[in-house]
Amino acid sequence: MSVHLRFGTVSIRSLIKDARQASEKTWLNELIWREFYMMILWHFPETVNKAFKSAYDRIHWRNNESEFDAWCQGKTGYPLVDAGMRQLNETGFMHNRVRMVVASFLCKHLLIDWRWGEAYFARKLQDYEQSSNVGNWQWAAGSGNDAAPYFRVFNPEIQLKKFDPKLVYAKRWIPELDDPFRYPSPIIEHKKARERALEVYKSALKD
Repeated sequence: MSVHLRFGTVSIRSLIKDARQASEKTWLNELIWREFYMMILWHFPETVNKAFKSAYDRIHWRNNESEFDAWCQGKTGYPLVDAGMRQLNETGFMHNRVRMVVASFLCKHLLIDWRWGEAYFARKLQDYEQSSNVGNWQWAAGSGNDAAPYFRVFNPEIQLKKFDPKLVYAKRWIPELDDPFRYPSPIIEHKKARERALEVYKSALKD
């Protein structure tokens, strides 16, 4: 429904009406988040380019262009991240769980400004909506109004084992996954990346 909502071919009110009648409320909660981010952007338009929590604009992003390019192309050496980015590049879509993982990876593992990722998604997503995109990227970076704490760093290997244990999704988008000569090694080791991110974030937010 996200593409239909994006282009106005379905009414948000009709979807909420149906969601309220369902016994399972997950879908309703997702629709509420969409509307919530729209209200946040309306009342705080500066958050398109600035962190909702201003202290997060003191973060010293590495912004390594070659690493950003590897992320964009789906060549980081982490299958769930790479599969998600390749799916995005080919189809203009990515599952919500994978969006969280790839966004966290860019901001925390590579210490690349969330605005770079937000802009890339804006160019690629068929269901792009500025409010949701900005809100979710700030959530991943830790700088949003209801963001994940900065010390929460998704482990892409654990996420793969939990959500794609048989590599069905990963191999669909990465046919060379089983070939060590064709598929790259991880661009950075998870533990090292996590420790570096925590150090950089702590330094920026200590005052």
